[in-house]
This record gives sequence, structure tokens and C-alpha cells, in this order.
Amino acid sequence: MYLPQVFLIAGCLGLIGSHAFAEDDFTASFRLRGGFDSNPQFSIGQGRGSAFIAADTALAAGMKADGYTLGVAAEANATHYAQPLLTPARGGKVILRGSIGDDDLKLDSTSTIADTSTYNLRSTDLIQSIRGEARYGSIKLFATAEGGRSSLNQTNAIFQDFLPDPQQYLRGTLIPGVSLVSGKSELGASVNLSVRRYLQEFDVFGYRRHNERMQPFLFAKYAGDAVTAFVSVSQLRGAWHDPDFTNVDRTLFDASLTWRAAPFRVDLTAWRRAGETTFPISPITIDTAYSAKVSWNVEPKVTLAASVGYAASDYLDSPFRAQTLICGVGATRDIDDDLTLGIDIAYAKGSLISGDDANGLVVTSSITKRFSAKPPGPKSGSGA
Repeated sequence: MYLPQVFLIAGCLGLIGSHAFAEDDFTASFRLRGGFDSNPQFSIGQGRGSAFIAADTALAAGMKADGYTLGVAAEANATHYAQPLLTPARGGKVILRGSIGDDDLKLDSTSTIADTSTYNLRSTDLIQSIRGEARYGSIKLFATAEGGRSSLNQTNAIFQDFLPDPQQYLRGTLIPGVSLVSGKSELGASVNLSVRRYLQEFDVFGYRRHNERMQPFLFAKYAGDAVTAFVSVSQLRGAWHDPDFTNVDRTLFDASLTWRAAPFRVDLTAWRRAGETTFPISPITIDTAYSAKVSWNVEPKVTLAASVGYAASDYLDSPFRAQTLICGVGATRDIDDDLTLGIDIAYAKGSLISGDDANGLVVTSSITKRFSAKPPGPKSGSGA
């Protein structure tokens, strides 16, 4: 089954050093995985198991100088199965980011290109965002303007395959907000105003999917030495142009908590978000997920982990729903400072949109190689 792999949190690096000289930094990882998946397409029936081999790679590079930073982050993954009839899973993302200014006044630009191709999803996103931020004492004012073009194609029950043509749309978004910063905490409010326009006025089923959305947010953050937390609550209101689609008015949320108490670490997440869909009678999906992960550093080079997660997708304007429960255990061992061996076992059980039950077991072994290039330290020299 296709389970999204989080193999590296790749972001533009925060570089620390003298403001008088530019600094560069680079980090990357490559992971080779192999194992057996008893149900690669997470469907009903028997005899679908297959051995697989996969590769994940990620990198992040950045430069910081007086008054500006530049960064690039990229990740890619591919999974191939021994059974020739099974569709390979591939994905990739590139993020380019630049900023000018300081903590009092800053302007950020972020460009994102993402592509995913699996047995049931083909999507492409091109996104450009500009964010301005001003700080007046403990008050932070910010605004983000974003534009994007997306392509989405999913398998569906009517065609028993992908749509003949993907649904393509343009998106424009404006997000103004304000927050109060105090020490390690931040409390704020914002509103997300967005519009979506599809390149074809009517989709293959004859529906008009043009829509406008307004989503006010309340959020809070805390970043301590032992605890990191984030929570947001929002109300999504959306108006669709097709009379067969009901306008949306849903409460959404996003929360995460990380607790570090050596040798243990606990990660908790919970969210409910709106998702795009090509399902013919639904304007969007409401996706909900909960997860918990506990890791234990048995010794400096050995880590054990256990996790459990639940995910559900509700297709609005229909009785259809899909849900999955996933649990897993894993262990890693560091070899030197840049090489890690791992083994993971994951089991998933759920109900498909058709109402049928499905389950699958994935056993994976992996080896990960990390690369880094740290900036050189200050040169030592004698005065004249």
C-alpha cells in the first residue's frame, strides 16, 4: 500500500554566523528501502502481495549574508514492485526560498513545484507565494499573497480508472493576520481568502467546480526546550457555482505536540482539513487524521519506535467515507555518524469508499546515508 514516507524534514536552513560574511550550508540524505507489501493497492481480494524496492532522497542548501537569505529544499521518492502489473509510486518536490530584511521588517518569497504519481492519484502543483512581515515590539503584522496552478486526477468508481483528462485549476489566495509574541509563545489570528477557477468550466461529469472560500483562523504556538506545541482552529466557508454542490461551512483544526524527555520523545498530531477531489458528486473532502509516535533511545546509537494513526475522508454531499487505522513498530541503529540501518513493520486496516474492508502488512528494511557540508570556521592568523 502507498504510505507517505517522511524521510527528512527538508527546509531552508537557518544559518548562524557573522553578519559581515556570507555563509553557505548543505545537507542531504539518501535512503534505500526494500521489503514486502501484502496489499500494495490497499484493495479487496487475494494474491496481490509483492516484494518492492524504493529510494528516498532529500537535500537542503542555504546561504545567509547581510540582510538576505537564499535556500533550496528538494525531496524525491520512488517505489517499484516485483509484480510487473503493479503501478510504481513516485513523488517529488522542490522549494526555492529567499528573504530580505531582518526581524523587524522582512519579505519572503517561496516557489514550490510538487508532483505525485501513484496507483490512484496523479497531481501536480506550481505555487508562488510572497509574505511580508513587520514587528512592532511584541506585535507582529503579516500578509501572504499566493498564486498557483494545480492538476488533479484520481481513480473513481464510474470509470474504474483515472479520468480521461485531469482537472486543472488556478488558485489565488490572500492571508492577512496579526499575532502577539511573548518569549517562546505566540498567539494570533488570520483569515484565508481564496478563489479557484478551473480551466474547463464544466468537468467530465458536467459539474461547475469554480468556488470562493473564506477561512478565519485563531492559532497559538509554543517553542520550549522540552515541549513544542501548535494549535489552530478555523471555520471554512465556501461557495460553489454549481447548484448541485452544497456550500461548505465546516470547523477545521490543526494541532501538534512534541515532548522531549531523554531518552524518550513523544509526537502527537491531530488535524481536520479540506481536500480537493475529482469525485463527481462532492465539492471537496473533509480529511481527519490523528497520530501518536513514541521513540526511545535505548543507547546513543539505537532507537526503538512505535506509532499508531487514524485517517478518514468524508466526501461532502454524499454518504461515502473512507477510513484507515495504521500501527507500526521500528528500530534504527546508527553506523558511524552518517549511516543508519533500519527495520519497520506496519499494519493497516480500513474501509474503502465502496464500503469494502481492506488490510495490509508492510515489512521494510532500509539503509540511510547522510551528507553535509558545514561552513568553514574562522581562519586563524597573526596580526601584522
